[in-house]
Amino acid sequence: MRRRNLKVALVNTVLAAIILGLYFALSLSHRAQPASVSGFPIYHGNNRKCVAIECAVTWDAAALDEILAVLEERGVRITFAVSGEWVERSPAMLKKIAAQGHEIATMGYAPSKDGGVDFVLKDIQKSLDCIESVLGAAAVPTVYYCGSRASGVSNRAAGRLGLTTVLCTLDLVCTKGSAEDIFKRTEGNTNGGDILLAEPTAAFSKALPYILDYISGKGLTAGSVSGTIYD
Repeated sequence: MRRRNLKVALVNTVLAAIILGLYFALSLSHRAQPASVSGFPIYHGNNRKCVAIECAVTWDAAALDEILAVLEERGVRITFAVSGEWVERSPAMLKKIAAQGHEIATMGYAPSKDGGVDFVLKDIQKSLDCIESVLGAAAVPTVYYCGSRASGVSNRAAGRLGLTTVLCTLDLVCTKGSAEDIFKRTEGNTNGGDILLAEPTAAFSKALPYILDYISGKGLTAGSVSGTIYD
């Protein structure tokens, strides 16, 4: 009986050691990688002291000047995910965004269109070429916001180009409602490591100062996607 109990205790000890080892291995792996499910876009970051603001720029971008003015006044640098179509129409504005130190990401050339891996890869590459033609090779994005495209396909296509594919934690739905409505979507729903998706509408430009105040009031820092998805 004693030998049996000893064997059981020994087996339990070995199992506990294995489980503990796996726990620490997974914990270290999680800290080193963005918060994502393997094979799919990143929707949340590991930097729990930062909240990313990801502004998707492809249409209705009339309020960009006002948004940039608020960000410049506050000393905040966020991510602007631009489409190749928009870059071709607004190269001067892209230069202004980059000159203020904001991260430039891509949405692809024509983000409203979708397809297989080859189609998406070519579309992303076309957008990168557009951005490079305006800002130079040093400013080519490393982040791809896949939007409404099939996430698995987008992730594979972007991966072949060496890009990190992202979505968002919270969509502020900036094309609907007032500035107050947009702020209310942020309030109570924002935590460290979150990626907030915005669009450069007039309502968002008016909500932005309050959103920044809310984030800082929680002891967090508003920043870019790259600054949030990695430790």
